[in-house]
Amino acid sequence: MNRWVFIFFFIIVQVPSQNRSSWFTMDNGLPQNSVKDIVKDKYGFIWLSTDNGIVRYDGAGFLTYRNLPVNNFHFGGFYGDIQQDNIMVYNGYEENKILIHKRNPKAIKKKDPDTTGRLFYQVGSQWLRTTDNELFSDFNYLIKTVSGDYIISHRTVTYTDDKTQKKLLLSLGKSDTYTIFLYKDTLYITDPKNRKIHRIFKGNIISGKNPALFNDPNTKIYWQQLTDQTFIVHNDYIYLVNHHKNEATLQLLTHYENFGNYRFRCIFYDDKYNRLYIGSSVKGLNIIQLTQFHTSQKKIPFVDDVSYSSLPFSKYTIIDALGYEYDKHGIVKEHKFGSNEKYYMLYDDDENIMYKRQNTIVRRHKSSGYTTADTILFKGKSSNGFFKSSGLYGISETDYINSSLHLFSDSNLKKAKFSFQYQGIINDFIKFNNHDFLIGSTYGLYLTSLDTGKTVLIKKISVKNIVKTRDGNMWIMTNKDGFFLLKEKKLFKMPLDEQHYLGSAHDILDDSFGYYWISSNNGLFKIPRRQLLNSVENNSRALYYRFTKSDGLLTNEFNGGSVPNAHLLPNKEMVFPSMEGFVFFDPVQVRTYYPEKNTTFIERIRIGGEKIIPFHQNIVLENNYKSAEIFIDLPYYADPANLRIEARIDNHDQKWEKIEAGNQRKYTLRSLGPGKYTLSIRVLLSPNGEYEYQTITFEIKPLFYQTKFFKIVLFLVLSLIVVLIILKTTKFIRKKNKVLKRTVSYMSMELKETSQDLENAKKRIQKESEYQKKFLEAVNHDITTPVKFIAMLAEKLSKEEDAQVQKEYFEGIHQTSEELYKFTLNLKEYNNLYTTSQTFEENGLLLNEVLESKQRLFDIIAKKKNNHIEILNKNDIRYFVNKGIIACIIHNIIDNAVKYSSNSTITISSEQTEENIVLKIADTGNGMTEKQLQYYNAIYWDTDDKKMQAKDSGLGLHMVIHLIKKINAEIHFTKNTPKGTVVEINLKNKN
Repeated sequence: MNRWVFIFFFIIVQVPSQNRSSWFTMDNGLPQNSVKDIVKDKYGFIWLSTDNGIVRYDGAGFLTYRNLPVNNFHFGGFYGDIQQDNIMVYNGYEENKILIHKRNPKAIKKKDPDTTGRLFYQVGSQWLRTTDNELFSDFNYLIKTVSGDYIISHRTVTYTDDKTQKKLLLSLGKSDTYTIFLYKDTLYITDPKNRKIHRIFKGNIISGKNPALFNDPNTKIYWQQLTDQTFIVHNDYIYLVNHHKNEATLQLLTHYENFGNYRFRCIFYDDKYNRLYIGSSVKGLNIIQLTQFHTSQKKIPFVDDVSYSSLPFSKYTIIDALGYEYDKHGIVKEHKFGSNEKYYMLYDDDENIMYKRQNTIVRRHKSSGYTTADTILFKGKSSNGFFKSSGLYGISETDYINSSLHLFSDSNLKKAKFSFQYQGIINDFIKFNNHDFLIGSTYGLYLTSLDTGKTVLIKKISVKNIVKTRDGNMWIMTNKDGFFLLKEKKLFKMPLDEQHYLGSAHDILDDSFGYYWISSNNGLFKIPRRQLLNSVENNSRALYYRFTKSDGLLTNEFNGGSVPNAHLLPNKEMVFPSMEGFVFFDPVQVRTYYPEKNTTFIERIRIGGEKIIPFHQNIVLENNYKSAEIFIDLPYYADPANLRIEARIDNHDQKWEKIEAGNQRKYTLRSLGPGKYTLSIRVLLSPNGEYEYQTITFEIKPLFYQTKFFKIVLFLVLSLIVVLIILKTTKFIRKKNKVLKRTVSYMSMELKETSQDLENAKKRIQKESEYQKKFLEAVNHDITTPVKFIAMLAEKLSKEEDAQVQKEYFEGIHQTSEELYKFTLNLKEYNNLYTTSQTFEENGLLLNEVLESKQRLFDIIAKKKNNHIEILNKNDIRYFVNKGIIACIIHNIIDNAVKYSSNSTITISSEQTEENIVLKIADTGNGMTEKQLQYYNAIYWDTDDKKMQAKDSGLGLHMVIHLIKKINAEIHFTKNTPKGTVVEINLKNKN
């Protein structure tokens, strides 16, 4: 054991002074302001012991357990075994013992001997008490370790174990109090009054030098045996005691001003989240987020720390345009550059520092240690920007509408090598390739060729900064449109964060570990390089991690629009300007916080605003539930904006719904119909998109009318009703069908009759149309001969001088005209011959009257051709055929006899038999030829009226034959002896 030399090694570092501190009292979550002890269980939850209950803290809120079956809620210190999930605590006077197991406390029966967590216990006749870390010489104490027990009584220390019943170790000096703490099985006893420290391991004393800090009377030691953590507070500095190769080391955590005024009783350090929890006996709980960032400030009265452009100055420092040299702790040296613009700085080719002062460029010489300088006056309009890229120096001037960019080949800036015009105010320019430069203005992003001078507007956006990262990618930062990746002269818009804070991104740096760091007006963002680039290639999501004031930043607002803006220093630290100074940090040491795997627990629910109750995997809800809040318990102590919890109901929701990680992490079930559902919840575990999934099944009970039994019964009843309706309807339909069949049959018959009537009407209309045509032909035919005769008499009358002959001509014209007049008076009746369906007369007419009328009409005409018309037998035969029809028939036959005869006798005879009236009209003229006789007889006997209508000559006889058929009479054409033609017509008697 002599080889274990007791050496205390102190880690000396600058005091962090930018930690974020938050107080919690009865006003914002705690049940009482006295915090007795703090411990973290194996699941990651923080437990507090108070004078009014046991409290669980998950980073979002405090959960106080007030439903324990105890009357005394004054609890003491925690003890037990964290890894075995057994954390115990006694209440006042050791009335009850509480076991915290599986994230819930419960009261258990005390079992003797159980002395680990008790304040007093008896060993033989001696009463001993336990302690946290402070011992009073008037009391007897027991300190239990894994290897054995230490009893301190009357300033003596004895040790017992399974082999050694009692072993006297040492006698302590005369002091009123001692301080002890354990590290594993090693017991430390400090005696500040005598400036001594004792180290004991398994009953063996190891002596060594007495470090001043441990034995300093101003040192306060806090020790918690369950968490195996020891803290030393000295002059408001808080140290964590660590051990490395059997050597005690001190890790400075923070400086806490006036620490002793707060009556702090317990301390716990959460290494995973870099948080310090300090419990006060009167003021509540103080949580300190130890900073990961260092904001370097001037801290000069009445001088602001608004930072813009800077240059790397050494391995770990930068210098700004005012001449202040900074490292991460503050000003290292003031170089006194004077009052200058903060926005533009650069190194020339000789490493001289150049910056702007209105229209003057100042160049500070490296050779003099930057104490001497010369100035270059730019003679032009109001100069705006000052840039350098690939050996070219640029000065821009603007009238705030358009700008000119003048490029120079050296830092003397005497004569511009190139000059170009652009819209807007120029904010940056950078070399794109061997021939082209990118220019960013408030109007747009331009690409200019130095070879041709041609300028192309790539995109109309307000460019703030153009950055080329070490991996070769070119980034375009804008004032309000986010940031873009430029590849092959094409811009690709990068996805923004959910709050769109990256809409005003300032600068971007890449570290050596595959991450991008992006500053903005509201926070500093970190994202894996591959993930951000894949979001463009695969249109995938980008999971940014955002650092804010809760991580130790003095402000969330970073600055941009200056050249250069951010730096990666040779010592691998990054520097970004902000509104409160320059932010330094080592990207390796800055942690991102994600929940650990298997630390998400879904086991509590609140239904309808009632108290929260536990459940396991399955939830059953009544149909009339108003609300159901499912709590998602997971320990997460960083910025809740970086905690990503999403949920969806399987086979119901298409997308994952993000759960806001506020004071209570919970998912509220919306209104759903009865049935069984599966709720899936996932938690983001890493920046690479790794999720942990959990599922919860829940059932919403149906109302009685929504149950399967009711639906089955309802289905059967409805089916029965439907069957009855079908049977009744079928019977009715059958009956109706019989009636309908009869109706249909009757209607069918009527329809056939109607159809037949329509067909007959159609034929009748067609015939009437033909009749009209025949009527015109008949009229034309019947009046042709009288008109022609009148014309002939009129012609002879004009030439005849004999008065007697003229008189005869006048009488002929008069008689013929009178008969023609009578004929025209009957034209209406003549027309009706073809259209009328009345072919017979009811009362009968005298046939002789018709014959005599026609004799008078043609008599004079006949005489002119030396023809004689004679009625052979005048009698009282009555005919019952339509008067007009019989008159038309006789008219045409006599007309033909007169027209085609000369020196002929035309005889008309009639006789009546029982069945017929036989009317004969014969002439002794030329008569018809044999062929004509055959034709007209054939026409009569032919039933096809169309054939009869096809002839253009002999219209009179065609019409006669048509009318003969109309009155169902017969007609015959024969030769007369010795010559001429006989036309015989047989009319039906009335009977």
